[in-house]
Amino acid sequence: MLVGWGVAWANQNARISTNRTNIDALSKQVGTVSSQATEADKAIVRMETKIEYIIKGIDEIKAEVKAKK
Repeated sequence: MLVGWGVAWANQNARISTNRTNIDALSKQVGTVSSQATEADKAIVRMETKIEYIIKGIDEIKAEVKAKK
C-alpha cells in the first residue's frame, strides 16, 4: 500500500512540476503579447494624432480658400 501511495505521490509531483513549467512558459508568452498589444495601442494613438493634425491643416486651408473668395 505504501508503495502504491509513493508512486501516486511521485506521479502527482511530476504533474505539478510539468504544470508549473507550462504555466511559466505561458506567463512569458502572455507578457510578450501584452507588451506587443501595448506598443500597438501606442502606435494607433500616434497615428490618430497625426490624422487629427492633417485634418486640422486641411480645414485651415479650406478656411483660407473660402476667405479669399
